[in-house]
Amino acid sequence: MHSKPVAMIMTVVLLVSSNACFRFKRNVGTLPADLARGAPVRPVITAVQKKTGERVDFPRKQRATLIGDKVVAGKPDTRLSANLAWSEIKDYKEIAGGSITEVTTNDGRYFQVGKGVKNEQGIRIEGAYSYRLIAPLADLELVWIREVNQPVSVLVSSLAVAVTVVGAAYIALLIDPPRSSCPLVYSFDGKDYVLDAEPYGAALCRGLERTEWIGLDHLEAVGGRYRILLANELDETDYTDEISLIVVDHPKGTAVAAGIQGQMASLARLVPPMRATDRDGRDILPLVGAKDGTFWLSRLEGLDPDKDADLKDELLVEFPKPAGARRATLVANAWNTAWGTKAAHSILEARGDSLDAWYKEVDAHGPAYWSTLSWFAREEMFNLPVRVETPAGWVTKNLLYGSGSFIAKDKAYDLDLHDVVGETVRIKLTPAAGFWMIDHLALDFSQGAPVRVTELRPESAVDSGGGDVRQELASRDGRYCVLPEAGRSAAIEFVVPPEEPALERSVFLKATGYYDVRVKSLGEPRQDVLETLDHPGESLRFLLRQHPAVAKPGPRTREPGPKTP
Repeated sequence: MHSKPVAMIMTVVLLVSSNACFRFKRNVGTLPADLARGAPVRPVITAVQKKTGERVDFPRKQRATLIGDKVVAGKPDTRLSANLAWSEIKDYKEIAGGSITEVTTNDGRYFQVGKGVKNEQGIRIEGAYSYRLIAPLADLELVWIREVNQPVSVLVSSLAVAVTVVGAAYIALLIDPPRSSCPLVYSFDGKDYVLDAEPYGAALCRGLERTEWIGLDHLEAVGGRYRILLANELDETDYTDEISLIVVDHPKGTAVAAGIQGQMASLARLVPPMRATDRDGRDILPLVGAKDGTFWLSRLEGLDPDKDADLKDELLVEFPKPAGARRATLVANAWNTAWGTKAAHSILEARGDSLDAWYKEVDAHGPAYWSTLSWFAREEMFNLPVRVETPAGWVTKNLLYGSGSFIAKDKAYDLDLHDVVGETVRIKLTPAAGFWMIDHLALDFSQGAPVRVTELRPESAVDSGGGDVRQELASRDGRYCVLPEAGRSAAIEFVVPPEEPALERSVFLKATGYYDVRVKSLGEPRQDVLETLDHPGESLRFLLRQHPAVAKPGPRTREPGPKTP
């Protein structure tokens, strides 16, 4: 009943506020198959990863985009005309009536043609734009898209020192988005709000609520404040019980990574793997050996759901082991894929009208809760056992937690190595096919330098309706900040503590909550599907059959024909 007065006050503040327009930015890793199904016109591509493992980055001045089924680079300013000889033409596209609309040359040029006509010598093109061909979508594993909204009006209240987004205009376009994921957290870097965290993935009901600690790489102190934005951008309801910032001041030259239970691991010297192979013995060290944005990605092409061997990948990663080392910290940057997030939604749909009863049993920590935790660990879709070779065989030493498909950060996992002999630590991972992508793995054998940890509670928190939600976020007490639909957000500020010049600073988000996904009633439960959940591998077999990751065929391209008109 207070919506009109609040709106009036917000409008007045907007009119008198200065420096109140910001952008919201993120880079989203997209599967080529999703782009093939329907990309926005001229998406801005910041990087691609080829199936060969090569990553190609595009600085802002060398913008890349998608034309048809090809990624091309360059920003042509004028149309051109030219005669292209058959000897320099690699392929071309011809539409009904014989008109040529695109040509690719042997030296990597790509022409988007206004008018093209074949002749005996080659092809005459007119009104063409010239680009540099990067690769067809069929040759790529990942495409990174920069999503930036138009500048959005933001209210800056000098009294509450709060930032509130007006309306839902900031929501960026998602390419074939997952139906549900997690809330997204944007950090203010002094100029823009940049996507920086995606907390508590797979916490899809209150019974699975969890706390997660995530490094905020883009957060900058501005005017003595840290500013973040908690946003719901998908078809779900987000419930956040607590948000704080963990400020870690640590010796210069060291790094810090957060553990699953919130412990801050001080890292003095990360040791990369010396060997890494997949199930077929292929060398994947260039993919997982460095934190460089080049990913090992679980492939889906050619998988046969009826073959047990196709249900899991297998990675063997070897590290040099210092003499006498009895423990190590595994640092892993591991994501869940967009395909996996979307596909897993089918299991909830299979519960049909029994879904609410299942939620209640999980929330009450009944049998459904324990069987779900067992399913997570066994199927290796969202949790991934870390097995280490010992004289007694492969022993599980820890459990990797997956992140959402938008962004993931380094996590620290303690490994007990007292029973590992020799000079090598061998780690085996067996992720579910299609569900994982890994940027890098490393070990740290140091004892860890002391660090100074300060937890910051919100100084202010205002939701997009103008409501004060600071108390709801101040502690884990069962009072939730609720973002009921896509487009809702909460802007949160923290007071920056004094810095010690002799130390470096890292800041982590601590967030506790869960999300409630939207699942339409589908009638009777599918018992044929639900019965598979107790049998290893059968739920993944079902998902691979339901969601084959096959791109729709793009426009047909003809090879150069006889040298006649």
